[in-house]
Amino acid sequence: MYPDWPEEGVPLLPLPRCIGPTLKPFDFQGPQEIEFLEYLGEGLHAHVVKVKIHGQIYALKLFRFCFDDDWNGYASDPKDLEEMTRLSSFSEPFNAECRAFGRLQEAGRTELAVQCFGYVLLDEKHERALHSQLRGYNDTEIKFNGNADVCSQFEFPYCRGRFVHTTKSGKPPPIRGILKEFGQGNEDLRKRNARKILQDVIKMQQLGMVQLDVAHRQLINGKHADFSSTITTPHYRLNLELNIKLTPQLRVALEFEAFQLSISDYWEFDDMIYEWNDEHEDPKDHLFVYAFSRKWGSRGEPRYNLRSTPERDRVYTYVDPRTYNWKYYVAKQRPPGEIQGGEKPRQKLDAKPPKWWLFDTRSAVAAKMRRSTQWSTSIHWVCENRRFVPVIGKGSTVSRFYGPPA
Repeated sequence: MYPDWPEEGVPLLPLPRCIGPTLKPFDFQGPQEIEFLEYLGEGLHAHVVKVKIHGQIYALKLFRFCFDDDWNGYASDPKDLEEMTRLSSFSEPFNAECRAFGRLQEAGRTELAVQCFGYVLLDEKHERALHSQLRGYNDTEIKFNGNADVCSQFEFPYCRGRFVHTTKSGKPPPIRGILKEFGQGNEDLRKRNARKILQDVIKMQQLGMVQLDVAHRQLINGKHADFSSTITTPHYRLNLELNIKLTPQLRVALEFEAFQLSISDYWEFDDMIYEWNDEHEDPKDHLFVYAFSRKWGSRGEPRYNLRSTPERDRVYTYVDPRTYNWKYYVAKQRPPGEIQGGEKPRQKLDAKPPKWWLFDTRSAVAAKMRRSTQWSTSIHWVCENRRFVPVIGKGSTVSRFYGPPA
């Protein structure tokens, strides 16, 4: 499920090891040498530290060994590590971010996010150095088991320790990181860069990426920097061809979920603008760049007193991410073990891609979506016999769903 410790003389392979985009390892041009300079902060899935490598300053995002239910749509038996590994290759936060940056690189569209230089597996020497050199920047020891909500108070060694039998050395798997450009966050939003952020969301969705976690706090140097929750095609939550035994009813449910995954990125953008205006009292600082110029704002408050028309009452999102031709790049991939590199051809994107309209504009669901920007799903996933199977949750239980419920 997690990568094994590097072996001397054995090159690291791009990760994750599943169908779709991958991220190559960072080239140290020799032994691993990292100087840990400063603890920058933490998020739900990872810590971020300032490091120096060969005289160059970087931001190194070091991922936790998260709880199983921190993954996208996860519902497998945690005791079945083989099947859980297949799901984690697509959705576990480190793998999700590798796939997202890998997609930007394969499409020649790295300008849409902060620059990424590859992944890193800390060796034992640097894991010790991390804790010793940065102890002064944290009240307590930096912890890697669980998530940010609970691991600051408690330790959950089983999150990492239960995988000791999966490594050749019998040790817990190494800490995984992604190396990025070092930059500044919390820059002021202006009309020009707000429009660019919105256009970048549209472009990334055209590249088959959704659930981008659009927020001001996630921007570094005015660009997206966090993809640990991102869903990148091909993915079992978006691509029906990866699933089995789908009834017509469930196909409709999965298409509706894909629609919500797409539109929620634009809801988050509008929320970001709303929060910016709410936090700045001076009207001169207010922004009016919204994804949806609709009657109701992103928080359900009146924005415009627009007359109801069939066109305005329809619900749409800007992009159907499932239309990205991921099979083209899979066909061009080299044999396993051969690391790809170099500049990739720049993927051409539509300035105004076709909108994706909700299939039923008369339903109560559509009416709710015109008013609310909150959504949830009852669809979860298991992996059975090496195939992805959707399940439907009922209350506190989850049951396999191969046909209409009894």
